Amino acid sequence: MAWLTTPPGYKPADSMTIALATAGAVLVIYGAKVGPIADVHASLPGDPSVNASIKKAGWESIAVVAAMVILTRDLNVAILGFGAVVAEHVMHLHAEMVSPANGQIQATPGAYQPAGGSVQLSAVAG
Repeated sequence: MAWLTTPPGYKPADSMTIALATAGAVLVIYGAKVGPIADVHASLPGDPSVNASIKKAGWESIAVVAAMVILTRDLNVAILGFGAVVAEHVMHLHAEMVSPANGQIQATPGAYQPAGGSVQLSAVAG
């Protein structure tokens, strides 16, 4: 891992400051793209627009953390930044899957259909 050698003049105190700022940037991205987790909890499970927003926030966060790791060449930035991406993504995906009525993850019968052959698609009113 020779490319992870820090640039000259880079102090250990700078490492944690930049790592925390990168994690903060991840939090800001998820807050701006998706919104508060309480709002995601209040939406219906499987809402396509919420799911698309979570994916967009995830990819944008990964790009920001990767850019910071390339610029700083610091493993602390990578660990804290990508850890923040995983934590935010998991929390938002969990909130997106939970039903606001009972607080449990709702699975539809269509989620368990085999992938082969012809699958009937029917609209479920409810």
